[in-house]
Amino acid sequence: MDRTLKAVSAAMNALGSVLILFIMAVMTIDIGGRALFGRPLNGVPEMVTIAITVIVFLQFASTLRAGRMIMVDGFLDWLGARSVAAEQGLLAVYHLAGALAFAATGWATWPLLQRVLASGDIYGNVGVFTFPKWPVRVAIIAGCALVTLEYLLRALAHLRAAGRGQRLFAGGDPRDRILS
Repeated sequence: MDRTLKAVSAAMNALGSVLILFIMAVMTIDIGGRALFGRPLNGVPEMVTIAITVIVFLQFASTLRAGRMIMVDGFLDWLGARSVAAEQGLLAVYHLAGALAFAATGWATWPLLQRVLASGDIYGNVGVFTFPKWPVRVAIIAGCALVTLEYLLRALAHLRAAGRGQRLFAGGDPRDRILS
């Protein structure tokens, strides 16, 4: 399961990177159109807004897997110096909380997806630029599902490490880099 999760996470991260390139190209075309022809590209603000939302959710799991999530670890350093098991147990709780937060976000987005599928709701202005809302909702739900699984795997790894009294390496995949 971990290999599959890693592959899906990498694919979603790559798709997010392609969207970043897309935003750069669209903004360059928009600026060139304004400067050279006095005509901006229609829908650029909408495209950028949509793409940023999708990029965040597509790349979140990869960020977590790489150990790049923002954390205040001063207390963890203090606790780890006194008890590695307590430190790892607290990290397990932290990762469980992350899993719950993303599961709740995905769960809350599901009815919104159903609503936009039924209504055909769109972003933008008809006749100028339109984009359906459902792909954004799907990206949010898929990203939340993947991040939830990543957090659960990390919580399990920290629980196992706590039981062994070992410290997991915080800067990468904790399931295969154990430090003593």
